[in-house]
Amino acid sequence: MDRRVRRTRKLLGNALLELVQEKKFEQITIQDITDRADLNRATFYLHYGSKEELLADSLESYFDALVEQITPLTLEKPIWESPAAEGIVFAHVAEHAELYRVLLGKNGMGYVINRVIDYIAEFSLLQLKAGLNSIEPQAPIEIAARHVAGSLYALITWWLMNDMPYTPHEMAEMTTRLCVNGTVSTPAAQE
Repeated sequence: MDRRVRRTRKLLGNALLELVQEKKFEQITIQDITDRADLNRATFYLHYGSKEELLADSLESYFDALVEQITPLTLEKPIWESPAAEGIVFAHVAEHAELYRVLLGKNGMGYVINRVIDYIAEFSLLQLKAGLNSIEPQAPIEIAARHVAGSLYALITWWLMNDMPYTPHEMAEMTTRLCVNGTVSTPAAQE
């Protein structure tokens, strides 16, 4: 992608991410975004068809950076078996807590939420296809990947909405145990 295009998209994305922390997403106009970015409306429409598309694109750059951080920790084990990798995820969310509270809270957006879950599921699916598990998944890998993504999303949302009562490390440990061992211990799992 051309450097000017990247710069323009970054300006628009940063403007929207700032605005979404100041007022409800539904109230933000394209004009608000372009004013904040100091660009004109026509420039916005050269790059994006909607503010939802811009938001999802902007968040994916956050996720790409996060995946870069956790990838070395998931080369031999999938993310759901790595408390260290999941700890990085929770630390990332804590660092950007205000933004994620807005996006994942009561006034969050379905479009963006689904893009977040799709992104996590795609990463999980790649790990399942790579055969990082020494055991067979309990369901087809597409279902297992969605399960991991939905679980992580749900736990992050709960954690944020409850003012992060556990540390990122504690959340990562619990998330890993839930994904690896299930919700409740069975007699066989305890042996």
